[in-house]
Amino acid sequence: MPLRNRGIFVFMNPLQLALSCIRNNYKAYIIALIFPSLILLGTWQFGRFLGLEDLGELTRDPNTVLKGHVYTGMISNAGIFFWSASATICLFMAVFLYYRGAYHGKILLMLFAGLLSFVMGFDDVYQMHEKMFIDIRYIPEELFFLAYAVCMAFIVLVCFRTFIKTDFILWMLALGLFFLSLMVDHDYIQIKRNHAFWEDSFKFAGIFTWMVYYLRTAMNFLHEEFEIQSKA
Repeated sequence: MPLRNRGIFVFMNPLQLALSCIRNNYKAYIIALIFPSLILLGTWQFGRFLGLEDLGELTRDPNTVLKGHVYTGMISNAGIFFWSASATICLFMAVFLYYRGAYHGKILLMLFAGLLSFVMGFDDVYQMHEKMFIDIRYIPEELFFLAYAVCMAFIVLVCFRTFIKTDFILWMLALGLFFLSLMVDHDYIQIKRNHAFWEDSFKFAGIFTWMVYYLRTAMNFLHEEFEIQSKA
């Protein structure tokens, strides 16, 4: 093959692969473009509703807007990674188990836990129970805690046969750490110095433990599915 034609072939082959990839996965590309576009459009409209002159307040990092230090809120920001990890692990495993035709208790446990982790992480980022719903329309934060407790109880009851076979002590440890954070926040546990540090430290430890529990649970489910496949 002449050198010139060889160069054209080398160029066209990746191009053909790219076009084939787009044709076969066009739905994913549409979602990848439309979904963030809708979010940004909603953000634009929300900024206009608030009467903001600089819409960058809704897109930039809070420390940039408020002129904070790079280390401001570092533990809080780290906690968001672990909320996100929990939600991703659980939702991915729910989809995987569904397509595997696994026991419905496993699917529901991962699905409900993923959705709850996403909501709790969203709440943590935007301070829904602490500021947002109190500023916009007064809703006592105790109502949020009650709703979370009901959701957790619902998940345990619906998926009890599956849940009881997991390392649920680790899950209870996460709840215990969340409870300690609440006790410090509401001054039931009196801490005079570095009050916010201890409150957020207990919460961070709880988030991390929560993530570890669902990671271990997902890995055990994965191992069980591979064992079933090997025996088939």
